[in-house]
Amino acid sequence: MLVVKIELWPGGDQSRAESLGIAEIINDGTGTSTRGNYIVRIYRWGGKRLWRTNMIYGFSRSRLGPWDLLLSALNATVGSRK
Repeated sequence: MLVVKIELWPGGDQSRAESLGIAEIINDGTGTSTRGNYIVRIYRWGGKRLWRTNMIYGFSRSRLGPWDLLLSALNATVGSRK
């Protein structure tokens, strides 16, 4: 499972960090060695409230990396924003 945390550090002070949200990207175990299927869960308000959930199918893990997986997760749950 990949976990991405978004924190606000007021004035750059880590000791005052406030959690704004958490994304979980979970391998569901049904893919192949080259293509993965993932469950995506996005939480708001410090990770206490599930906001959105969706699936990613056929992600090319042999060609793409974790930042691409995060982008796919955000597109699948939040959608494209312009």
